Amino acid sequence: MSTILSTKELARELAGGDSYIRTMNGEVKGLALRLDLNPEAPEIVVVGTGPRIVQNANLLLNCNRAVPAYVKRGTNKWEYMGNYQATAYRRDELTIERFRHQRTRGKVDGILFLEPSESVAVEVRGGGFPDPQTRKEIEIAAVSFVVKEFESNGYAVDDRQRENCGYDFLATSSTETLWVEVKGTDALERRFFITRNERSVAMNDQWRLALVTMARSSPKLEVMTGEEMERTFDFDSLVWECKETISYRK
Repeated sequence: MSTILSTKELARELAGGDSYIRTMNGEVKGLALRLDLNPEAPEIVVVGTGPRIVQNANLLLNCNRAVPAYVKRGTNKWEYMGNYQATAYRRDELTIERFRHQRTRGKVDGILFLEPSESVAVEVRGGGFPDPQTRKEIEIAAVSFVVKEFESNGYAVDDRQRENCGYDFLATSSTETLWVEVKGTDALERRFFITRNERSVAMNDQWRLALVTMARSSPKLEVMTGEEMERTFDFDSLVWECKETISYRK
């Protein structure tokens, strides 16, 4: 069940302070995030240029643990989103431009990526879908094949798999930069899962689907844009997420 805290309760919960990365005695206590400044919170946080907030961002990145994250839902209302751990802090121009939204470039130091400590996994069994261990082996084989193919074609490949940004790799050559999402299957049939986040990012001109068929035996790679993917495949909803109604703490 979701929990809503007042601003006063939040201060007690996260040791007070006015920073959105709350700290005490050099230790990160949690996050208090506003969606007008961080529309993709808590997974993605835009970090400003002030020395204290930059220091806190690096402190969060290096603490190697998950902390409670709250998002402001209205006046005096903060919703608990779960515990989140920082996975990367990117300061390159491409990442900042992609995620800064309305924030002025000169007031952004970098982008902080986080992931929940307990991710919900949906398992599909039967109907020709492989078991979890097999799926993992297919994924590893497909990723390895795609990286080798891009590197052999002159791209530098930067792993973004843990950043929840809608693609797996940043592939950069002398002429272009691509956001590459890898999908793999052991079959000749082109069949894969795609998340809502990945599909929304696919509409960017830089995004590419790298689809590997027969990944563990005789891999073959097909690369297509988001528009080509939309024209080629039918999209069926297999599951729905059901969330309990928010409760308010008085």
